[in-house]
Amino acid sequence: MNVATLVEEARAAGVSLCLQDGKVKMRGPVEAQEALRPSLAPHRDEIRAYLQAENRLAEQPPEDCAGALQSADGGFYLPWGPYLTADNIRVMHVELVWIIEHLAQLEVWPEEHREDVLSRAIRGPLSDLLPNLHHFNQRLTEANAAAAARVAVHARTWRYAR
Repeated sequence: MNVATLVEEARAAGVSLCLQDGKVKMRGPVEAQEALRPSLAPHRDEIRAYLQAENRLAEQPPEDCAGALQSADGGFYLPWGPYLTADNIRVMHVELVWIIEHLAQLEVWPEEHREDVLSRAIRGPLSDLLPNLHHFNQRLTEANAAAAARVAVHARTWRYAR
């Protein structure tokens, strides 16, 4: 039987196989360990080699994770974004307020709605700052394009003086 299949069967039964001081150890329900022991015992050396290879692969990051950081639980991650200073954040907040104010004027928002959106955008978590900038900037671009289209249509209409 294939060693990988044996290891997967053990894991499916709730038994984990690991190396401890060069020996294969089983952890999990005692009944499952006793049931698996006869099928695993003859392949002890192959299972040891398989687990060692698995451990070596786990220690080195995959090629697509080059440059990634590794967390304590073994997962790989990339830093979320660039380092931002307090001045960068203030500038982004000012830009966000300016964008929301202009969008509110173009879309003729009620005063309460504008105040609510502004307070949520400014008091929201820092992780929302860049997504909010992107979202409201995109909406402002669309609103400006719609306003320019209305002006162009209005300029092309004929008016008759009666």
